[in-house]
Amino acid sequence: MRADTRLPPYLPYPRFLLQTDLTQTAKLLYALLLDRATLSQANGWLDEGGRIYLVFPIEKIAAALDRSSMTVKTALSELEDAGLIERRRSGFSKPNRIYVKLPPDGQKFFQTTDRNPSFIEKENCPLTTWVTQK
Repeated sequence: MRADTRLPPYLPYPRFLLQTDLTQTAKLLYALLLDRATLSQANGWLDEGGRIYLVFPIEKIAAALDRSSMTVKTALSELEDAGLIERRRSGFSKPNRIYVKLPPDGQKFFQTTDRNPSFIEKENCPLTTWVTQK
């Protein structure tokens, strides 16, 4: 990559997920839901309490993740049990509303992470290799 290289579309992956005891599917699903929540935020999808919600049917989530509907249901339950999402029924034969939540200690986590950015150790990326491949 170079300074002017255009990046392909990507999902932001919250760092706190690295320390959670969730399956990889649940972690990926949370990143996808967080990305969709920003779209809902931009479109003004707010409930009567002013909370952002998204509507994302299980079949569409399964297609986006290339997983079965059952796997997606399990991952949604896992995220709900972890307190990272909340699902509310919208009515008969309507998809649930999904509310994406941040971890309870999220503010503390974000402050810590911002002060300690990740880095690549010299052993993992020797300067001589990088310079010769440039």
